[in-house]
Amino acid sequence: MNKKVFISYSWGNKEHQDWIVNLSKRLMADTVDVILDRWSLKDGHDIYSFMEEMVKSEDIFRVLIMCDEKYKIKADDREGGVGTETQIITPNLYSKEKQEKFIPIVLERDENGNPYLPVYLASRKYIDFSQEEDFEDSYEDLLRNILEVPSIPKPKLGANPPAYISENVIDFS
Repeated sequence: MNKKVFISYSWGNKEHQDWIVNLSKRLMADTVDVILDRWSLKDGHDIYSFMEEMVKSEDIFRVLIMCDEKYKIKADDREGGVGTETQIITPNLYSKEKQEKFIPIVLERDENGNPYLPVYLASRKYIDFSQEEDFEDSYEDLLRNILEVPSIPKPKLGANPPAYISENVIDFS
């Protein structure tokens, strides 16, 4: 079964919007069903209902939160659509949802090299897309996360301890 993700982002300029759309198209080509407002939110739909449904839906496997300076400011100030999504995501992040459902995607860093992450995501592990030259590695990390195919799978647990541990039993009787 294909994995379904919702992409949360701040619209920003046309270049930024195109980047989000292109990432979404690539994920779609790689078997990930992307819910993106640009093609999923129809005229006449309630914007806030759409956002809440995407965040709370059990059909949505991951919510990809695209973090740049604009997103951070709007999330922290609870401004606009990003602010509304933040209000919907925050209680879900800390309560009933699996922690791995919400994945911060860092798109920009500040002048000190710190990622632009909203306060509610500051302690979360993220996938870093802030360096253009690392795009392919970051994309692979993201795709592996969504498809649940880690690059280093956890080894199987052994059936027995090593002989040098189990053979040296001391009898204290």
